[in-house]
Amino acid sequence: MADTRLRTLRVDEIEALLDLLDGWPFPDGQSGRDFFRRYIELDPAFEGRNVWVAERGGELVSCVQIFPRRVRIAGRVLPMGGIGSVFTRPEHRRRGVAGALLERVIGAMRERGMVLSYLLAERLRWYGQYGYRPWSRGWRTLHWPGIDGSAAREVRRYDPAADAGELERLWSVYAEGAAGPPLDGVVDRGSEADWQASFRLAGTPEEDVWIADGGSQATAYLRVADFNGRLRVLEWGRESDGAPVLCELLAAAMTGRGVEAIRMPLVRDAALEGLLAAAGTRIDTRPAWNEVPPDATPPATWMVRSLDDDALARRLGTANAGDLLARYLPPERFAFWEADRF
Repeated sequence: MADTRLRTLRVDEIEALLDLLDGWPFPDGQSGRDFFRRYIELDPAFEGRNVWVAERGGELVSCVQIFPRRVRIAGRVLPMGGIGSVFTRPEHRRRGVAGALLERVIGAMRERGMVLSYLLAERLRWYGQYGYRPWSRGWRTLHWPGIDGSAAREVRRYDPAADAGELERLWSVYAEGAAGPPLDGVVDRGSEADWQASFRLAGTPEEDVWIADGGSQATAYLRVADFNGRLRVLEWGRESDGAPVLCELLAAAMTGRGVEAIRMPLVRDAALEGLLAAAGTRIDTRPAWNEVPPDATPPATWMVRSLDDDALARRLGTANAGDLLARYLPPERFAFWEADRF
């Protein structure tokens, strides 16, 4: 490491950074350069200080990107640093470069007042060395025969001009506990700019947004993306009586695509789950990280760590005693939407 310099990215090095990330192997053949460019050009939170690089011999050999976000936990909004775009050139691996860079990034997030950090990973043991813990319960696939209902007065695609305020309202109602306990761990979207940023970054590829009226105002919405013929729900929101309407939206999203299954995140919604079960839905739940044999590759899992226990306790209005994450954000309550991934 003596000949390696750890620093933030200069504004004139974006193309060099994309050259580095172009080495990321995507199974579907897409370009790493194109995939990661969107997280530079489309994320309004992007700044040079959010990308840390390792430079050796005038070449960028490793990188880590910080994604500043605000997340809701226990009724409070906390500053969080997401970690993504972690890559090291193959010839520079196993030399401690990536670990040293991640440690420096953790310190930088702490210095900037972030109290939590999230990341999505398969290398659970490696990230575990740096204080991250597997935290999400995975996802499920619905093999759904469909629901013949008439709960929704109107099912339509989202109209940015007419429906923007409705999405924000429904998201807030649902996140605050319309369907049960409030959602914890979700990214806070407190403004129209936050919503627009979410739409720009979630569409990998493009997404469909469906919204339904159950009366004089919208009662549910659904965000869905088609990944090479495999449908994935990115997010949903509804009012307290909107579960039947949400089923209508699932039916609308699947109609005409020739698919009988759709993947959904494991976000608790007892009323929705009851309706799906009553309709004869077969649900395949991918094993959680702690159910995979030791010699098998775990599924991609959201990992969480506290960056500063004292600061986290102050933000939560409590004493720094015990495991704050287990107390205020246990895995069974962790609800991070795929629409907000980084």
